[in-house]
Order: sequence, then structure tokens, then C-alpha cells
Amino acid sequence: MESTNVSVTQKQSGIEASDRSTVPASPKFLLMQGGPFYYLEQRVGLIRKGAPLTIRRAVFAACLTWVPLLVLTLMHGTAFDGVRIPFLRDFSVHSRFLLGIPLLMLAELVLAPRIAETAEQFLLARIIHDKDVERFNLAIKRGLRLRDSVTAEVIIALIAYSITWITYRQLAVHASTWYLTDVGNGSFELTGAGWWQLLIAVPLLQFLVFRWLWRIFLWVQFLATVSKLDLRLFPTHPDAAGGLGFIGEGQRFFGILLFAYSCAVTGVIANEVVYAGFPLQHFTAILVAWVIVALLLTTVPLIVFAGKLLVCKREGLHRYGAFATTYTGSFDRKWIEGDNPEHETLLGTGDIQSLADLGNSYEFIERMKPIPINPKSLLQIVVLSLIPMASLLLTVMPLKDVFKLLMKVLM
Repeated sequence: MESTNVSVTQKQSGIEASDRSTVPASPKFLLMQGGPFYYLEQRVGLIRKGAPLTIRRAVFAACLTWVPLLVLTLMHGTAFDGVRIPFLRDFSVHSRFLLGIPLLMLAELVLAPRIAETAEQFLLARIIHDKDVERFNLAIKRGLRLRDSVTAEVIIALIAYSITWITYRQLAVHASTWYLTDVGNGSFELTGAGWWQLLIAVPLLQFLVFRWLWRIFLWVQFLATVSKLDLRLFPTHPDAAGGLGFIGEGQRFFGILLFAYSCAVTGVIANEVVYAGFPLQHFTAILVAWVIVALLLTTVPLIVFAGKLLVCKREGLHRYGAFATTYTGSFDRKWIEGDNPEHETLLGTGDIQSLADLGNSYEFIERMKPIPINPKSLLQIVVLSLIPMASLLLTVMPLKDVFKLLMKVLM
């Protein structure tokens, strides 16, 4: 195994209580509060200094995407009927623009403080040695600098438009709809609402998705840099992650992103089932792939710590194993072989409790995980990512049957 520099401490009592007054100064890792698009929102009044006004931004985004489409389809006579798929009966348009986009923005309200708190916890928990604080701060500053990169967001915008133009016909149900009109000979042209969707609404959704992927990359880059520092890890820490369990705790909040995008995807699948006639089973592979994506999004950022945690566990087992051998040998000589010059009585002695505590400590080390996240958090993320897709069952069975099925699963 590759050698990794890890400080393994046997005595947890040697850690001083975290006192914020003595924690080294460090910039806040505000990964959401920056970037050209963010500053544009500031200029138009959607963001005030110190108050992101996330709900207002989410409502504005819905008004910029969904409301114009409603108005244009009302003017064109395709909002309620007149075509095979009227606007108000299109599952994908509502799931993407009334749920997907607002939730992607509301996710900032959830994740922004979690990411900042997780980064700060490295210092509060004394996991970063004083000699590495400067390198830790440089990692934060680099992340904030890339967060504000104009080039990055321009590229993200270009990717968003490119993907929108390439895929819109593939995602569309090839029938007369509110955004496509039949011009004969099996050809379809975009309506006014269709052009708004193609030029404004869908690119905005794609931009938000890819900007989140960029932010996740910056988060992974930060964690990767931190993982290369000389971390102060504790093999007997009760979180079974050497003291890094707080990272996994923060990571589970990324589930809101999966929930948001799952809402958008669910509407598209619902259209295919209801209007294109595809059986729901046809999308089983997509559901399985989505679960895999959810697990990867949660665990991949944490894999960077696997090497150090494995070394911490190995060294902890060696050191505590040697210590346990010495202690149990002394215990055996004293209480089994009778080498007890002080003539202590077994009743009331603390030796047995110490032996039990030593065994518990060793078991803690054996339970250490290479990835600092617990199975319960992973399950929560998977469930959160699949909740919107559970609504697809309504396309093949009545609501009461869906409710009964969900109760069987949950009970």
C-alpha cells in the first residue's frame, strides 16, 4: 500500500476542546455566493448583499420560463387543447420549469451553509495542523477564485445552449404539441412558445445544472487538496471515519440536487409513457442508472480520503494491537496466574473495565470505513433522488394502489 503521511493519535483525551477564539483565521468557503451570473442577479435586484433572496430568485426564474410559455400558448390556442399535447397537459414543462429550476436555486439555500460549515470544521476539529493552515486557506482561495471565473461560466453557457439545440428534437414527442406544429409531410416547426423554450427556458435549466456540476467539481478539488495535507486523524473516533464523519454528514445534503433534477427527468419520462405509449418498464435502466449516479455523486468526492483512512486504520490496529497485547498479558499474569503482589481483590477493581474499554476501542478501529459516510445517509440520498420518480407509478395504476404500494415499502 502506498505510504501516506497520517498522524495517528492513540489518546483522544489529548485533543483540546475546539475554541473558536484560538482557531486559525480562514476565509469562508462560500461556494454559492459568486460568479458572473450571481453578480448579474445582484445588479437586477434579485440578490442583496448578505441576503441571497433565494425564494424571490426561484419565483423570478419560474416567471421567466413557465409564465411566458403559458401566455404564448394561450395566444396560440394550444394551452388547453387544439393539439395532441396542450401546454397545461405537458408533464415535462411543469416538472422542469415549476419544480426543477426553482429547486436548483433553492438548493443554494441548503448547501451554501453546509459547505462553508464543513470546510470550517477541518479547523474547528483541529484536523489541520498549524503548519498546514496556510495551504488550507490557499485551497479555499483558489476555489473562490475559480467560482468567480468568467471563462468558466461562459463555457457553461455555451455547453447549455449546445446541448439544448442538439437534443430538443430527440426529447420532443413527435406529434402536434404546444411547441411543435405539424407543417405536413411528417415535418414539424417550432411555435413561438417553442422558440422561447429553446432559446430561454431550457438553456437556463441546463445552465443551472452544469453550473452545479462546476461547483461540485470545485468542492471535490478542495477536498482533494485537503486530503493531501498531514491530517490529524484518530483511529478510535466514534464516527468510524477517523474524525472525518462530518464531511459525509454534509455530503448528504447534496440529495436536494438529485431531487431537483429527478423532478425534471420524471416529467420527460411521463410524457413518453402517456403520449408516446412506451411502457414504464422501458425506463428501468434509466432508474437504475439514476440510483448509481446518486451514489457516485455522494461518494466520489469522499474517495480522496480513502488512502489516509486506510493507513489510519492499519496503523491504529497495529498500535492498539500491541498495546492490547501488553495490557492483556499483564491482566492475565495478575488475575489468572496470581502474580498480584499488592494482593488486590477482583471485586471493585478497575482492571476489568479497562480491559473492556480497550476491547471497545479496538472494535471502533476495526469498524473504520475508507469512505467517511454512513449507509443511512446513502439510503436517504437514494430515496430522495427516487421520490419524484415514484409519481410515474400513477401512469400505470390508480392513486390508491400507488399509496398502498408505498405503504408496504415503508412499513
